[in-house]
Amino acid sequence: MIKLSRREDCCGCCACAAVCPHDAIRMEADAMGFRYPVVDASLCVECGLCEHVCAFRKVPEQGGEVEAEAIRFPEFLDGSQSGGLSFALMRKAVQEGYAVYGAALDRDLAVRHRRVEKPEELEPLRLSKYVQSDMEGIPAAVLQDLKAGRKVLFTGTPCQCAGVGSLCAAFRDRLLLADIVCHGVPAPAVWKAYLKEEAAGQGQAVAGALFRDPSLGWHEHKERLNFSDGSSKVQDHYTFLFYRHLMLRPSCTACPFASLQRPSDITMADCWGVEKALPGFADDNRGCSLLLAVTPRGKAFTESFQDSCERRPVELSRVLQRNMIRPTRASRYAKSFENAYLRKGFGHVYRHYGPASLNYRLDQWVWSLKKRFGK
Repeated sequence: MIKLSRREDCCGCCACAAVCPHDAIRMEADAMGFRYPVVDASLCVECGLCEHVCAFRKVPEQGGEVEAEAIRFPEFLDGSQSGGLSFALMRKAVQEGYAVYGAALDRDLAVRHRRVEKPEELEPLRLSKYVQSDMEGIPAAVLQDLKAGRKVLFTGTPCQCAGVGSLCAAFRDRLLLADIVCHGVPAPAVWKAYLKEEAAGQGQAVAGALFRDPSLGWHEHKERLNFSDGSSKVQDHYTFLFYRHLMLRPSCTACPFASLQRPSDITMADCWGVEKALPGFADDNRGCSLLLAVTPRGKAFTESFQDSCERRPVELSRVLQRNMIRPTRASRYAKSFENAYLRKGFGHVYRHYGPASLNYRLDQWVWSLKKRFGK
């Protein structure tokens, strides 16, 4: 039986609920919107399958050196946040008969994983969503597809990929896993509260959102909100709090997948540092993706991109990101932020933890001193 003594011990991948043959496990959201397993003891027979399938804290064992490439797809750059790798990967998969799973914004602008199998259905899965995706029912659906003989591409965070891979271990020959270099997943409840506050301030419902508007250029990280009256707003209120590490799922700060030992066949990321690593390759601020072919199957699948993209081998150490070495460290204000949000809402925490706040200005002052004196 799954027993959680700490919130840090669960990533919310839903594999345990999917594997239970007696439907004894349901995923319930806490006050921050993060889902955790709750066991109905009257249905549980102590078979241990839920504990066996749990992939969190099980460090993957991938053999061999990981090959890194800088890659970009010119036809997709205008609508992509980096080089278009994720969209190209999903499009190739559906064209080859795969069922594809990825994160999308629903009508209520909540982020949930969904299944698609046609090229015209892929657009909602495009672009990053900086909030934890709801995975309820998804691992079971992937397993059902595989049992029916389908090939499946599952895209998501490393912990989501690890959970799906563990549940579907008997079908790994037909399951292609593609993860992202993850900075950590913010709280769904905070995202929802942010949209509600913006709608109230605008006097219009939020009809659409981009977590990182690609039209602003690759290096600009701001969200765009589109309102029901046709107006829009570009700002970084939500993004600012995200990058301060104030509202991440507790398990993100103890992530076992923040390393080069990936749980998937393919790893995708922004290729930060490419301008210095490969001068002249991607200097136009339109984006560039980093591709890691982790397994032979991942390499074989991505090799056929050659006719539709620009790609160059790159020394991994030149473009190595922090979350490929260690997990994100939670802000020292994370707990007080959560308590304040639960008591007083989004507007209050933005005022008290945003760019005009005393604690942020103090952090910036300390950082400048450390930089100046090399400590």
